[in-house]
Amino acid sequence: MSTYTADCSGVASALYELGGMTVIHDASGCNSTYTTHDEPRWNTMPSAVFISALTEMDAVLGNDSRIIDDIVDAARKLTPAFVAIAGTPIPMMTGVDLKGIARLVESRTRIPSFAVQTNSMRAYSVGCAQAWIELSRRFVVPNGARAGSFGINLLGATPLDFSTGGMLESLRAAAARAGYTINACWAMGDKLESLANTAAARVNVVVSSSGLPLAQCFERCFGTPYVCGLPVGGLAPRWHAAVEWAAKNRCSVPAADFLGADAGGTRTAVLGEPLAAACTAAAVNLEQPGSCRALSPLPSLGIEAPILSSNLSEDLLRAMLGGTEVLAADPLFDIIAEEARVGRTIAFPHEACSGRMYRSGIVNILERAPFDALVGNLLDTAK
Repeated sequence: MSTYTADCSGVASALYELGGMTVIHDASGCNSTYTTHDEPRWNTMPSAVFISALTEMDAVLGNDSRIIDDIVDAARKLTPAFVAIAGTPIPMMTGVDLKGIARLVESRTRIPSFAVQTNSMRAYSVGCAQAWIELSRRFVVPNGARAGSFGINLLGATPLDFSTGGMLESLRAAAARAGYTINACWAMGDKLESLANTAAARVNVVVSSSGLPLAQCFERCFGTPYVCGLPVGGLAPRWHAAVEWAAKNRCSVPAADFLGADAGGTRTAVLGEPLAAACTAAAVNLEQPGSCRALSPLPSLGIEAPILSSNLSEDLLRAMLGGTEVLAADPLFDIIAEEARVGRTIAFPHEACSGRMYRSGIVNILERAPFDALVGNLLDTAK
């Protein structure tokens, strides 16, 4: 089973468009992994993402002064809005104090600086969630709801889940059709100034698992309710009603409540990011009840729903795929599907899994025509 994008790359992706400077504390040359495989914006949109170029002697002797001097020098030249420092396996094993480094950088530059305790051993969604929470602590200001408008925030948008297939644009269009103003989008197509005004929205809409910890943080700090779900297929009216209900009752709608009690079936399965997979499977079940379930090797980060099995190891996934007739998954899962004797697989690419390899085949599940084609393919066992 292929590995997903690592948590340190998730940090860089989460903060990419916000005018800051992200430093991945890692061995020399490892920036190419992030830029080549994990960031589709790299060739079209500039961002200050650096690697510390840690050498063997730096690691052995604990030479933290070099990375501090390098970060301070770059920050003084670039004057970013903030500095974020993310860790990788070597700093983790040698016990580098990333928070201490961030404090020293901030004291010398007067630029807000923070550390994200990543180690490259966890999935990108963990890094995204950690980065956004650290950012929110430094920049989001409390204020009241905006008068005369129905503003919502979108939480959990990066190209790792919302790549070049137009899904984020479709989500924005769905919000506009429902009469909602996008107050802030964490964190694509928006600026840090908009994110700082997050507390002005009436409802936070969680659009991927990486956005749920942030939504729960805002609920605790500002009392803003959240809705955890996507308007996939026939779920669109339910999504609209959930946002309205959350705003009226000042109460959140978790994924389990949004998706309902349907536990799915074993005939077909959708494998991918936890929330997207769960919403897709639930929408398929509106077409044919009890036919589809959602699977994900990624951690749920709190996306709990009867229809979803997440954080699956290779062995667990192979066992759970037994008896499945049709599987929609990234093509890199075809091997394990064959081992589990799945009847047929459908290409359902995920940027965080296979990068640019199958990007042209990403399915925009938020547009009716591509979604209907996916459903037809899933439910047509005669193929």
